[in-house]
Formats: sequence, structure tokens, C-alpha cells
Amino acid sequence: MASASGTPVAAIARLVAADEDTVRDVIHAFNERGLAALDPQWAGGRPRLISDDDVAFIVTTADTRPEVVGAPFTHWSVRKLATHLAHDADRRVVIGRERLRQILRENHISFQRTRTLEGVH
Repeated sequence: MASASGTPVAAIARLVAADEDTVRDVIHAFNERGLAALDPQWAGGRPRLISDDDVAFIVTTADTRPEVVGAPFTHWSVRKLATHLAHDADRRVVIGRERLRQILRENHISFQRTRTLEGVH
């Protein structure tokens, strides 16, 4: 609006606390695409490193008993599963424990064992 009313780019830049080149870019984009130019198309966040195939592999592995895949223990923990995935000879998936926890939670997988109350009859 400021540009359409004849306000110089330098004044607009001061008004919106932006660089003059940025103001010019926005004005040119607006002139080409209209209001659509004002809607940023940012994806946001870090690019995804774990593919859908990786997630499927993680879920399959988590649902498999550790001894079946050659791991020397009877139950998975998040730490043990992350280490196993990072060193798996068939398919290596490097993933942080927090992201692994999120994937497991999203797929309703829990490694908590049921405990019985001793002495309760």
C-alpha cells in the first residue's frame, strides 16, 4: 500500500524495519503475483532425515524380539534399539533417542513391562 501511494522504498524499509532490497523484492513479487506473494511458503524446521521406509523399518524392528535379530538381550529399550538401528548390517538408520521415542509413541509401541505386585493376594 505504501508503495502504491508513492512512498519511497527507503521510507518503507524504515517503516517495516527491513532491508531496502527485501522491500523491493516484495514489491516486485506483489506486482507479479498479487496477494499470493505475501503468503510465505516456508516449510519450517529442519529437513526430514528419516523416511517413511525408515519409520516402517524401525516399527518392524521394535516389534521383533531382540534375539530374533541377533541382539544379546530379551527386551528392547529406546537406547538399545537406537544403537541396534545405527549398527544394523542390513539397513542402517541413525536416529536420536528422542525422535525414536516419538516414532514409537506415534505407533503405539511401548517397552514398559507389566509388573505384578508382590505380596498382594
